[in-house]
This record gives sequence, structure tokens and C-alpha cells, in this order.
Amino acid sequence: NINFKFQFLGALEIFTREALEHYFEKSGECAGKVGHQGGEDYYMEACMDGIGIDHQTDFKLLNDKYAATGNCNDPWVVGFHFYKKVSSWNECHDAAMNSAKNSNMDYAKLEE
Repeated sequence: NINFKFQFLGALEIFTREALEHYFEKSGECAGKVGHQGGEDYYMEACMDGIGIDHQTDFKLLNDKYAATGNCNDPWVVGFHFYKKVSSWNECHDAAMNSAKNSNMDYAKLEE
């Protein structure tokens, strides 16, 4: 979800129903094989890979201040992470919404 560290940050994790059903059936296999050095996001990525669940990559979905992406004007971003102040998050969200409205991308509906 982002081109930073192990490319899967916990601020945005998306799984299909089938992937989670498989995880709940096989998650016991992960406990002894997957390390815990990176938090729950690293654990989930390593576990899902380890039990054979494929993944797709889109590095532009998450705007994350840890990763210094900081691009609030990208209409493709769907999540904004690590804004400690509501006003800062709102400013970034508003910039993204304005960018989306002004882009040539086809959106079904933009809500404010």
C-alpha cells in the first residue's frame, strides 16, 4: 500500500473475504513461523504470504507522514496517516478532495 519499509503499513490494510476466511483457517501456522519485529502490519503481510494468499500492490493508496509521502494533492490517495491534529488531517483531506474534483479522473461520487 506504500513504497516504504516492507511496503505494507498498518494504516491501510485491505483483504478480500476469501483471504480472511483462509487466514482464520490457517493463522495457527503463522504463530511459530512469523517474527514479530515489525508490528501487526508486518505480521499480517508475512503470515498471508506464508499461507499462500496472493496480494496486489498499489503504492499510491496511502499518504503517510512516516514515509514522507506528504502529498495531499494526489487524487488517487484513499487514506491519510499520522496526522495528530484534527485540523491537519482536515487540511490534507480537503486538499485531496479539491484535487480529485479538479482532476480528469472518473469518480462515481465525491462526498464532502
